[in-house]
Amino acid sequence: MPAVSKKQQRFFGIVRAIQKGEMAPTTPETAKAAADMKKSDVKDFASTKHKKLPEKKIAKEETKYDRYDKQDKQNKKRDDRMKFGKFYAKAKEAKDRLRPGEVKKWDPEKKRYVSNKE
Repeated sequence: MPAVSKKQQRFFGIVRAIQKGEMAPTTPETAKAAADMKKSDVKDFASTKHKKLPEKKIAKEETKYDRYDKQDKQNKKRDDRMKFGKFYAKAKEAKDRLRPGEVKKWDPEKKRYVSNKE
């Protein structure tokens, strides 16, 4: 797994140097990371090229509107499921199916197919 920022790559470069014995631990974080992580994982992070990496990765905060939209989408799915039960897909198909004697023709004014039974 490659590093996602230059800062992370530098950190793992220090951790790798500590693991190899080329350097003494500078901070408790580097010492803990050197002791806990596998050498192969640290090598993957440390060997990432700097080109096209941001200096620091900025985490996107979730706003209350994002949470509201997410919740609204979930509620809509639940409502549809409650309305038709486990046969939601079949009920959706039935709405589009032609009834006996029905013909749909293209209406250029409305720009959609119109049934002769409407």
